[in-house]
Amino acid sequence: MSRRAKILIIGSLIAIGAYFGAYLTVSGRFVPSEFSQARLEGARIATEIVGLSNGSLMNLQEIAKYDAAGNTKVALALIGQEFERNRKVREEAIKLASRLETMARYLSQIKPDEAQALATEAVSSEVALVSHLLVYNDTFRELFEVLREKFQDPQSNPNGRVKELIEKVNNEARAINDFDQRFNQSLAEFDKLF
Repeated sequence: MSRRAKILIIGSLIAIGAYFGAYLTVSGRFVPSEFSQARLEGARIATEIVGLSNGSLMNLQEIAKYDAAGNTKVALALIGQEFERNRKVREEAIKLASRLETMARYLSQIKPDEAQALATEAVSSEVALVSHLLVYNDTFRELFEVLREKFQDPQSNPNGRVKELIEKVNNEARAINDFDQRFNQSLAEFDKLF
């Protein structure tokens, strides 16, 4: 591609961007680029967290199979992997909280007011989600600690505790899904305004 064609394409893209920016400003609609960027990064991080959490659920099923088969050595190895995964989920949750903080910082600049209200609802829902995610993650860690103790000391019988922790994990997962749904609904309505 010739230098002139590149300059023409770049100039056209800049002009289109300027037109779009001017349209949003003149039409009374504005979303700070920092808000949009944090939203995109937050979505990427949330996807990573979901993948890690799904891996933990699959490993929990595998651990149960090895437990039933009496293969505690492999079950313990999987539990070891889960402690590392648990650490990664916590790190990602902290990154997500940072992106939410950025989004919250720019909420007051969003126009119109209706869009600002929807964005505020979305950020509030996602903050609640992160809170539940941390409890979920801590409960998973505690569950894997109890399972490790069970496999290292066959005389212990923590089955009641295991059942209680699994119930707590499931309750937190439901809360996370609920807040995620609220977040997505608010942002879908937000996007319709633009």
